[in-house]
Amino acid sequence: MDKLQRNKVAQGVILAISVALNIWGLLSLLQTIGNDVGLNYLNGLRLLVRYVVVVITMASGIMLLSYFAGTLKGKAKNILSIAVCTYSTILTIPLFLTFICCFAVASGHPVPMVNEICYELQDIFHPEGVQYLIFFLGSVMGIIFLAVPILSTYCTVKDIDLVKVILTKIRKDKNIDSAESQDDSGDEEAKISVSEEDE
Repeated sequence: MDKLQRNKVAQGVILAISVALNIWGLLSLLQTIGNDVGLNYLNGLRLLVRYVVVVITMASGIMLLSYFAGTLKGKAKNILSIAVCTYSTILTIPLFLTFICCFAVASGHPVPMVNEICYELQDIFHPEGVQYLIFFLGSVMGIIFLAVPILSTYCTVKDIDLVKVILTKIRKDKNIDSAESQDDSGDEEAKISVSEEDE
């Protein structure tokens, strides 16, 4: 099996796993919100644990699908990357809004479809300060889940190697700092030599 065939097999495996994880995640979400799709094992878990299963499964599937898109070339890469980003954004916005709305529910303003999640979190984390910390961290997580795919897709479409750009910037800053320190040491040596001549 040559390198091209191995790459195609690897792409096929990645695609199959990502699609399976996305389907499992969507079915888990449907089961969690009350639709019986056959994933009865979720019914025995706490509501929060069920949502954790959904988030982990969907996030893993989306990241793999995004990686698969990056292995393609030309228009296929760009189209699939944008499609995956759109899909990810649509699924993540409710997650972000849920944690934002938890602040309102905890303050005594019920929000449909958010109440159960907020009450579940309050049942697990009793101190009020910890509850608000969880809501805040959840909101930050939602922002990250929104921002990372958008940034990743932009870099993919524009053929920008973000890691390489960051490393280049770090090296450049180190070189500047090193040059400045050498200049400073040179100035100090010049001052010392001048003072010695004066003496």
